[in-house]
Amino acid sequence: MQVRTENYSQIALQTRDFILAEFQEELNHSTRQAYIGILQNITPSNLSITDFRVPSWSSTKRLSELKSHFKILKDAIKKIQKRDYLSITPKVEDVKVVYKWIETFNVPHFYFQVFFDKVFGISFEEILTIISDPNNEGVIFSVETDTKNQNKTTIKIRSKSGTLIASKIQEPLHESVRKEMDRGRLLFYVTFKGGTAYLNVDNLINMLGIDTKEF
Repeated sequence: MQVRTENYSQIALQTRDFILAEFQEELNHSTRQAYIGILQNITPSNLSITDFRVPSWSSTKRLSELKSHFKILKDAIKKIQKRDYLSITPKVEDVKVVYKWIETFNVPHFYFQVFFDKVFGISFEEILTIISDPNNEGVIFSVETDTKNQNKTTIKIRSKSGTLIASKIQEPLHESVRKEMDRGRLLFYVTFKGGTAYLNVDNLINMLGIDTKEF
């Protein structure tokens, strides 16, 4: 993801420079001068928030070429603005329920996000601290409607904001199983065997706040 962002940043900045250098005459026309300011204001630090409308010019070959370069620039910026980190993903509706549960029963809660090669953990208290600071939005977390999860509103917290619980995982074996139900209906599903996460016990104990004497 980082490599993708760096590549598209280079494309965007090179395209910006090319347009300003090669299409100065076209941009100097009174109806197009606003785009000069837009281009000059594009910097590496604001690519993640830059936005503009691609012009519809096509009356001449040069204007069509200019439009195509603006489209390249726009597409590169859109790629840059995609979230560039894997995340811990509490749903907004769950946050309310968990908060009420803790408030009622005083039971600590933790989220664990398991990837193919690592496991990260974070306390619910830390989640609240992160999302309650508006300066963290767009940097450490984002709020998105997740199409893969019935369009539920989900908080995406940068995984590295959590604690690394396991840095090595041995994936389980999986196989297909067929189960015959009543009236001959067949159900097919996948089962898993084995698999190991090699835990960093010290990190886990510290995150859970466990007294080592009790562990």
